[in-house]
Amino acid sequence: MTFGLGIPAYRNVESLRRCLQSVVALSPELCSCLAVTDDSGNGRQAAVLKSEFPHVRWIVHERNLGFGASANDCVRALPADVAILLNDDAELASDPLPPLRKAFEDETLFAVTFQSMLRDGRFREGAKRLVWPCGMPRILHNPEDQLPPVNGWQPSAYAVGGHAAFRRLRFLELGGFDPLFAPFYWEDVDLAERARHAGLRIIYLPQCRVVHDGDSAIRNAHQEEFLREITLRNRLLFAWRHARGAQRVLHQASLAYHLLLSVLAAHRIFRRAFASARKRHHQFTRNA
Repeated sequence: MTFGLGIPAYRNVESLRRCLQSVVALSPELCSCLAVTDDSGNGRQAAVLKSEFPHVRWIVHERNLGFGASANDCVRALPADVAILLNDDAELASDPLPPLRKAFEDETLFAVTFQSMLRDGRFREGAKRLVWPCGMPRILHNPEDQLPPVNGWQPSAYAVGGHAAFRRLRFLELGGFDPLFAPFYWEDVDLAERARHAGLRIIYLPQCRVVHDGDSAIRNAHQEEFLREITLRNRLLFAWRHARGAQRVLHQASLAYHLLLSVLAAHRIFRRAFASARKRHHQFTRNA
């Protein structure tokens, strides 16, 4: 089984340099199959780091396309059975290949999400659980909220796009991260739901560790209000696609209630997110 590493990158040359240095130091085998998408829109990251990391296959976007498109390009460019994705502001803290080789012996395994730690060693992210309170999707992040292990493996609702490994052929067959959720957020949750409906599994492997301080390129590049609007918009799009049965009934009731509140309270973020979600949903449904 072969492994490759893809890094969607955006603007921060120093973060990307540290990320690549961690790969060279801890998992040199991955250096033979490594792709970086420079999504900055100006090609600066590739121009600065090409000579320092000659083994990297560089993909340069002429304009910023967002995380999902950049990650999809990385996966397509990797001639490997398993594609690892790593944010440019994350660094390997261990060699992920030994535990991944064992895990991917199971043909029903689609993806593995890694353990993310802060630089001081404190836990940041691990397994995820998707719940539907009042018909709206919500992700539980705390370890105590997760489902118990099944046959020795810890299930996860999805594999975090910024530090995870995917069975490449299945990733491509599913279409990768859907541009419906561009530029970012909830695309990895959506992909996991589609994989699960296809009978595939996602697990959490704490032996695969990364350092991720959380000072992400996305948060540095956008205002908090915009991030809240995009997050809510994509939660709505995810719910419209994946809510089933009682979840859908609860979602519709919850949506009507929140829409009424937003009108009464002039909650501009909800109103904008709802309008944007409807427009985007209709656009992608029409083009499907």
